[in-house]
Amino acid sequence: MFSALFGGFKRLTSWKLLPQDAPPNSSPTDSYLQKLVTYVPADVIGAYLAMSGVIAQSAATTPAWLSWAVFLGLLLLTPFYVCYLKTSPPGLQTSKIFHWSTSCIAFTAWVFAMGGPFLQTHWYQPVYGSIVLVFVTLIIPVLERRFVKDPGGASGPPAGVNNSDKAQSGLEKDKKDDASPPGK
Repeated sequence: MFSALFGGFKRLTSWKLLPQDAPPNSSPTDSYLQKLVTYVPADVIGAYLAMSGVIAQSAATTPAWLSWAVFLGLLLLTPFYVCYLKTSPPGLQTSKIFHWSTSCIAFTAWVFAMGGPFLQTHWYQPVYGSIVLVFVTLIIPVLERRFVKDPGGASGPPAGVNNSDKAQSGLEKDKKDDASPPGK
């Protein structure tokens, strides 16, 4: 009976995260803040800024929950937007888990740093938003290095391989390329 209740949970937690492709419009030389902004679709940020501006202009007649609804609505829309409009092929796939989850985290950190609906809480201080933004900006590249494929197709160094081994394998590949007939 116990396994019948939690069998689905076991299947859910037993999947392995496949190497992910880098986000669209990113390059290895991007700064941490540029990488953070790269993960959040500009359309979602634009929509948030536009709706927040409308809410701020009519703050006297707007209910307090509306800014939370805008934030949560766009947060829920973000993974679908990333999976269907910003990556190829469109659709929800395990190869996009890192992208959509990072987009949601980055969007939340960005809204938190801006204040957004969190300004309505009694505990929020702008310094908290700045600290969260710095941590998220530093953590995403670390996770990216672990879960995202480099342009060569690998996700991080294989176990037991150090940089000198990589350099040696690169030299061997160059020798093979030199030995191949011209035109290939």
